Amino acid sequence: MKKAASKKGGGAARLTSPLPNPVTLALGQNLKRHREAVKKTQLELSYEAEVERSRISKIECGYVNPSLLTLATLCYSLGITLPKLFEGITATMPPVAEGGAPRRTNQATLDKPAPWLSRRKHKL
Repeated sequence: MKKAASKKGGGAARLTSPLPNPVTLALGQNLKRHREAVKKTQLELSYEAEVERSRISKIECGYVNPSLLTLATLCYSLGITLPKLFEGITATMPPVAEGGAPRRTNQATLDKPAPWLSRRKHKL
């Protein structure tokens, strides 16, 4: 019971969440644009795609990083393809070792590049 209560209260993970970011925001805007283009509400899309309505909202606002399978199901329900959903998104994210933000609050990071990586760069 205490774990659920602390989760609702907004624990430390919520304060340091790396979301939204430029990639999730752009994806969410595209999803919303396509959903509105076919005149579906979040509730209608959630029912058809078997995804919670609140999750649709969070995806559209960039607050969650949906799985590829979830995105594929949403695309099916919207009658579009994955490339169409990602169309126009040019945002990328550098790895943490190169100054990027962590993708998860508990993400492990390297202090220095792996030895095999530095050897490989010399061969190229």
